[in-house]
Amino acid sequence: MTPARRARLSAGFTLPQAAKRARISPEYLRAVEQRGAPYHLARRLAGIYGVPIDTFLYGSTTHVSNRRRNREGTSKRGTGNR
Repeated sequence: MTPARRARLSAGFTLPQAAKRARISPEYLRAVEQRGAPYHLARRLAGIYGVPIDTFLYGSTTHVSNRRRNREGTSKRGTGNR
């Protein structure tokens, strides 16, 4: 179980209840719980659940840094130019 899902359940929300409160679809919330959330949504969910924001950011930092590296012409393995 991911920290984000654990936070939702500890706060007493079902997936549909939490999604409605956060103004997102249940499917998107499920994806966020598995992969991490964009910063604006992480702030919103942290406020709703009463937990630290990093509960929701664990999956997104690697993804963002890989995307940035690829934009700069560096492969995911770090063998390109910097």
